Amino acid sequence: MNAQLYGPIGLDLADGPIRTDYSRGFDGKPTARLILGEGTQSVAISVTKSPAEMLAQLQEAAAELAAWVQRQNLREVA
Repeated sequence: MNAQLYGPIGLDLADGPIRTDYSRGFDGKPTARLILGEGTQSVAISVTKSPAEMLAQLQEAAAELAAWVQRQNLREVA
């Protein structure tokens, strides 16, 4: 049985570390996850079956968000 998520989750990236995890599933196959937060306050995103193009989109989105944060910080200083 797989857990399913219903409804939104709010997570602030400043609330905890961001890390990757590599392990083996119950079937012995390799798995990879992106983990945001710590302990019971974490969200894990499986990337095991994700095509490289999807991870490139994630990388682009993160770069776009970083640029937005930098612009906001510059506006606050001005």
